[in-house]
Amino acid sequence: MDGAGTAPPARSGVGGLVALYAEAFGLLRTRPALRRSLARWLTGGLVFIEAYAIGIAQLVSARAALLAALGAALWWIFIGLVLVGGAPLLRIFPDGRRIDYYGWPNGLTALRAWSCMPLLLTAALPLQGDLGFALWCAMGGPLALLDAVDGIIARRVGPLTELGRALDPAGDALFFATAAIGGALVGILPWWLCGLIVLRYIGPLLATPVVFLSHRRPELSHTHWGRRNTIAVGWVFFILMWVRLFHGPVGVVAVILGVPLVGGTLVLYVADLVQRTREAPVV
Repeated sequence: MDGAGTAPPARSGVGGLVALYAEAFGLLRTRPALRRSLARWLTGGLVFIEAYAIGIAQLVSARAALLAALGAALWWIFIGLVLVGGAPLLRIFPDGRRIDYYGWPNGLTALRAWSCMPLLLTAALPLQGDLGFALWCAMGGPLALLDAVDGIIARRVGPLTELGRALDPAGDALFFATAAIGGALVGILPWWLCGLIVLRYIGPLLATPVVFLSHRRPELSHTHWGRRNTIAVGWVFFILMWVRLFHGPVGVVAVILGVPLVGGTLVLYVADLVQRTREAPVV
């Protein structure tokens, strides 16, 4: 582990991405402990996503299981590349000390990201009766709780890293957008509420390149109202799941709860993002 040091300089564009991965591969080449940590999480992630995806798809057919295994491998590679590229950001916040391991908070965030592909499969595949709904709830609920678990571990045990501060909001965006689509497919959410939740989480990610092209560098971490909006989304999901379970009026309850809780906090979250962008330094 290095002593205190300065954070890596801001990067942007294709050149910045190339430089980031060049530094990442350099660190992995010269730091055996970092390679071992990465290998452990990549191995765990591969076993998890393949077992999850194949286990769901084999309920449909052998061909579906084979295609699911291939899709899971491709998704595992994509998230794995994100972890590799994040190696230069393995610096303790806020003092900038470099560490040679990913840690449980970042690893759990990666596992949640890996789970998105098989979780969507659970909702989309033609499983018999309400089996898709039951399996989606059984797996989606505990996976959603990892959002709270990785944050608690980072704050109370550590490490709290620059990578985690960037990875956690992106992981939330990916997971909750996927969960919203899956929730609509299994009848938990009406499609209008699904679209609102997807827009809430994917919109800021799509806007990030535009913000960076304006040479502004807002902080990549949760906002005050962003956290509250995520809590509201979680509660609405939870309540509508029970309404769907007992074959209640999902559409009516979604309007009563979704408009004030999800929609109201979303407006305040967008205001938070606009203010953060305006106050961000220009580089």
